[in-house]
Amino acid sequence: MKVYATPHHFPHLNQERAILSQLGVDLLELKTNDPEEIGALAKDAVALFVQYTWISEATIRQLEQCQVIVRYGIGYDNVDLKSAGEQGIYVCNVPHYCGEEVADHTMSLLLAAARKLVKQNDLVKNGEWSFVDRIAVPSLSSSVLGLVGLGYISRHVVRRAQAFGMKVVAYDPWFPKDQANALQVELVDFTELCGLADFVSLHVPLNDETKYLIRKETIASLKDGAVIINTARGGLIHEEDVAEAIHSGKLGMVCLDVLEQEPPSPSHPLIGLENVILTPHSAYYSDRSLPRLQKMAAEEVERVLRGEDPKNAVNRKWYTKK
Repeated sequence: MKVYATPHHFPHLNQERAILSQLGVDLLELKTNDPEEIGALAKDAVALFVQYTWISEATIRQLEQCQVIVRYGIGYDNVDLKSAGEQGIYVCNVPHYCGEEVADHTMSLLLAAARKLVKQNDLVKNGEWSFVDRIAVPSLSSSVLGLVGLGYISRHVVRRAQAFGMKVVAYDPWFPKDQANALQVELVDFTELCGLADFVSLHVPLNDETKYLIRKETIASLKDGAVIINTARGGLIHEEDVAEAIHSGKLGMVCLDVLEQEPPSPSHPLIGLENVILTPHSAYYSDRSLPRLQKMAAEEVERVLRGEDPKNAVNRKWYTKK
């Protein structure tokens, strides 16, 4: 049996090879991102590892023996879920490999925005020491954090924010109220969250319902001076509308680890704006998170090839057993 990996950024795939070799499975690495070439070269694949490559319907139709496609990461918008499911192929993500890291990054952006660290750093570098009369710094213990989505990562953010004395509200129509109460989080609708939150942090997948969740109309319902934080997916935010809101002063700050197009062009509307912090899609990273990601991805493939049910299939509603 053969398993293939599309182009990736890992130093090596030794963990995956070690785990799969116990099943007598060979792991081969592809050097192309071309959909037709992937389909032709991986025609005999029983599984496929994918990081950033787009796996289209045309590719999937050629994967006649494939049982599972595992996406290295949390998001899975680069795989045609429906086509895979209808062909009897599970699509799985790895949702729990970096929850602490992304929560740390989210909170770091929030703290940098609240304490105006970038601005204060710039003042000192320019020979200025006084800041009290020039920068408004809010008290976190009297601030409200609004979480859009109350999933695995978001719940890690809850603990961190509450440690700073913040009140946390969340919008998540599917999260049980009793569990939210146990977390001391108030569930509200999205419009109410926009009116309450001093800081809004996004923790939802990108799909047709969430694309451009933060746009001109929703920005208008936010508190004046609110801070937007996004460590989820770039397409959740309409970047031109956000840039306009920064220029007008409607938004106090925007802190983004993800953009709709990565890397951004030099003409990106948010590049160079004073009240914007951008990091290079690095929230997931630590010296332990990537080895953990690779191990969990390989274990998911191992489960499926052993005939077991996958833990993290994201296309079950379309899945038809071969």
